[in-house]
Amino acid sequence: MQGRRLANTAVQHFHQQFNSGQYLEIFRDADVGFTEGKNEDDLAKFLQEVHAKLGDAVAGSFISIRVNAATNGNLTTAQYKTTFDRGSAIETFTWIKTDNTLRLYGYNIRAN
Repeated sequence: MQGRRLANTAVQHFHQQFNSGQYLEIFRDADVGFTEGKNEDDLAKFLQEVHAKLGDAVAGSFISIRVNAATNGNLTTAQYKTTFDRGSAIETFTWIKTDNTLRLYGYNIRAN
């Protein structure tokens, strides 16, 4: 239950940043496992394209959650069906939990 509550809060925060165009902040707040070897401008461009196509994230409904314990922290993978201004998508977030906070570790979105 704690994993789901933390994931819901983290997803809401991600969507707030997404809706207000704070793409670089999403990158900077993410775990090194997400950012290592990646360019923050590439992520910003990707998220801008998603935002241009789908619009703001309006509501997300929880689908599933999986928690895996690892030596470097607990990985929480949560799926949401998210409604945007111009469509819907399935979003998969992977978060790493350290010190009772979740940091973005992976992100995938599937939309038509």
